[in-house]
Amino acid sequence: MKEVRAVNPSFGSMVKYLRGKRGLSLREMTELTGISGSYINRIENGSRECPSYPIIEKISSALGVEPSDLLEVSSNKRSRSVVPLERLLFSSEFTVDGVKSLSPEAVELLLNLIDVVNDVSWEKETLIVDIYAICEAVDELKQELNN
Repeated sequence: MKEVRAVNPSFGSMVKYLRGKRGLSLREMTELTGISGSYINRIENGSRECPSYPIIEKISSALGVEPSDLLEVSSNKRSRSVVPLERLLFSSEFTVDGVKSLSPEAVELLLNLIDVVNDVSWEKETLIVDIYAICEAVDELKQELNN
């Protein structure tokens, strides 16, 4: 009996996110990878089992990421413990739009932005104040990233 290669549901979501971020349609992905748009769509929607390594290589190349990035997300092997975002961000190297290794100050501002978005009430009466608070947090982060 053939073993079914299970894939983490986040894998398809990441492919879809990265494709959208690059502004690529399924047709453009097909042109870049030689993989049918319907196959890529099934991967993105989680209705396709884990693709082979050559397929992952082609997709990662089109999306401008390393195959290892997609392979790591595709794995169903997860730590049983939930890691606080603060610990994850301060203890790991990561990129945001190609910016290498964010400074601790930028990580702190990123976490602050997440806190602000999480804390605003987003109600009709406070919407202007909430938008302003989010814009301030975004501006602080952008200034740090541009330094």
